[in-house]
Amino acid sequence: MLLRFISGLVGIPLLIILVFTERGFPFVLGVGFISIIGLNEFYRGTRKTGAEPQEWVGLASVMLFMLAARQKFNAPNFSLSGVLTLFVIAALVVELLRPNRSPIKNLGATFLGAVYVGWLFSYLVAIRSISGQINLSGIPWSIPTGAWLVLFVVFAAWAADTGAYLVGRTWGRHKIVPVLSPGKSWEGLAAGVVSSIAVCIAMGRGIGISLTQGLILGLLISIAGFIGDLVESSIKRDIGIKDFGSALPGHGGILDRFDGLLFAAPLFYYFVTLILGF
Repeated sequence: MLLRFISGLVGIPLLIILVFTERGFPFVLGVGFISIIGLNEFYRGTRKTGAEPQEWVGLASVMLFMLAARQKFNAPNFSLSGVLTLFVIAALVVELLRPNRSPIKNLGATFLGAVYVGWLFSYLVAIRSISGQINLSGIPWSIPTGAWLVLFVVFAAWAADTGAYLVGRTWGRHKIVPVLSPGKSWEGLAAGVVSSIAVCIAMGRGIGISLTQGLILGLLISIAGFIGDLVESSIKRDIGIKDFGSALPGHGGILDRFDGLLFAAPLFYYFVTLILGF
């Protein structure tokens, strides 16, 4: 518990600095950096199953995903689909030339890692790239809308995770999916939902998000985070590991800490852009 608190004490100020500095470019670099660490964790784990992923495909994909997300996946002079097609063909040819080739196992691990880690992480960059300025009560200057929205989804996801952890650890009696995650309880899930809704309502007031919209966002973020946590647990059980790494004290690896956010961020992005019109 203490290590979790210390990680948050360091991580939250660092996030705020990165997301507000130089139009968020340091934040893009930061997300790219943690994506690479997370992808390396994933590939290291899949090697325990006998797979030999092509790391260069995954790492190059991370860079492309960050570039595309910086333009909200709409760069006028950049065809992400075309480049990824070349990657797929090149990876298949390289696998063909490998002496220990196993295209289904090796490329399955390669592309799952690239999409699961690189693509889903890139939505944080896409959220930061949402244009506009907002004025919050009590702050005499405007702040970038994208920066506030990044903090919105991250804090809501963290609140859900923290609320579920604290209540589930203390009062959790009714397990949800003990075969995948023995610590997950209905009591913890309920606390996570309530915590996420509270953050969404509080942070949404400053940018014109209604009470009903805040309730919906809090519910979506907490449930998406819960499902993301279960998905990561199922992958770890398939590999046969407890944690993906030890990069973050008290949490494990990058994927162990951000598994819920990987699912919450894309859902949040499409909700605020397609439904709320940001």
